[in-house]
Amino acid sequence: MRSALAGTRGAQAGRPGHAAAAPDDVRALRAAIPEEAAQACLARYGDRLRALVLTGSLARDEATFVREPGGWCLRGDADFLLVLHEGEALPPDSDLRRAADEIEAALASGGVRCHVGLAAVGPVYLRRLPPSIFAYELRACGRVVRGDGAVLRLVRAISVADIPLEDAWRLLANRIVEQLETLADGPGAGVASDASGYRTVKLYLDMATSLLLFAGGYAPTYAERLENLRRLADGPTPRDAWPFLLGEFAEAVAACTCSKLSGNLPAAPTRRSLWERAVEHAERLWRWELARLTDLGSDASNRQLLEVWMRRQSRRQRLRGWLSVLRREGWQRSWREWPRWAELALGGSPRYWVYFVAGPLFFSLPALLESAGREAPSSNWGALRRFLPVPAPLPSGGDTAWRELAAAVAWNYSHFLVGTRA
Repeated sequence: MRSALAGTRGAQAGRPGHAAAAPDDVRALRAAIPEEAAQACLARYGDRLRALVLTGSLARDEATFVREPGGWCLRGDADFLLVLHEGEALPPDSDLRRAADEIEAALASGGVRCHVGLAAVGPVYLRRLPPSIFAYELRACGRVVRGDGAVLRLVRAISVADIPLEDAWRLLANRIVEQLETLADGPGAGVASDASGYRTVKLYLDMATSLLLFAGGYAPTYAERLENLRRLADGPTPRDAWPFLLGEFAEAVAACTCSKLSGNLPAAPTRRSLWERAVEHAERLWRWELARLTDLGSDASNRQLLEVWMRRQSRRQRLRGWLSVLRREGWQRSWREWPRWAELALGGSPRYWVYFVAGPLFFSLPALLESAGREAPSSNWGALRRFLPVPAPLPSGGDTAWRELAAAVAWNYSHFLVGTRA
């Protein structure tokens, strides 16, 4: 690790603040992170491990690295799948978290700050992956770091047309929740921060992903998506067929694609206006996609659109989601919540109730921030809170109330939804 980054550490000495990484530095960082993960996983899991697979933007060579005082930072996550041999018991989440912590600590000692995600699966998981954006990108762009180089052939080949449109809408909804995470910690965690600026970039990139899947133009890399989006914007489709002016949207996506690939975040003075445009685009796209999923007209309210879509979930989908919550909360600890969960299960899965709360809060944020929390469009936060799987008590009102609700949404998302399709 230290030898792989020796040149980059020397090159960055004496450069305060944040800056994008040079190409040679990026190559060293791209090699060092998977190598550190491979060494740690082989030492921990040994012969049980069939393959270690790198996923996400790091596997696609689209990860964002920036210099920081004392080293480097990977924006986003370095995500790995540990594929164990047939019949091997999967390690518990606590063990995977300890392994990830060890990798992060080793990287930090080499001057790289990086969040590592580890998920353990068996071969049957890969064989049974349903069509989705994740499955498509895993097969197309996943990189085997160690072990069986053919393991990704276990993932069945699918076409873009096989990916359910619901998956595109869920991607958008996930990015909306992640926006709330950066704003839940108080006024200091505003939309002009580096963390929020990066997530605004990611929101635009995945809005493009989501829209393109509905339009039949999805591709697995950011550069391909931008090219396809520009082609749509210049095409013969009437302007009113889209949720917004496609040329204007494509310009924002182009700027965010450049930012993501170069590592240069949008300039601090422009982040607020970029974020406000992103909120407007996100709400229009959120409505446009739900209207197509539900076959409802454009005059339906946000709540009507989502309630109709939630009611179309099968009983199996709802039951699977609530059983997952029950397992994670514990049968004995959670019995007081059972009547409320049973009532919520009639309307939808935990995932969709989290989205149900996150949407109106996120779309209200520009007005909330403008008024410093003194006014709250659709602002009965307590009424929204009761739809979360595990609600948190909220203060009586003011600026803190919506931030507490944002924190509760983020907590439910990270505890019950991340890492599961339920």
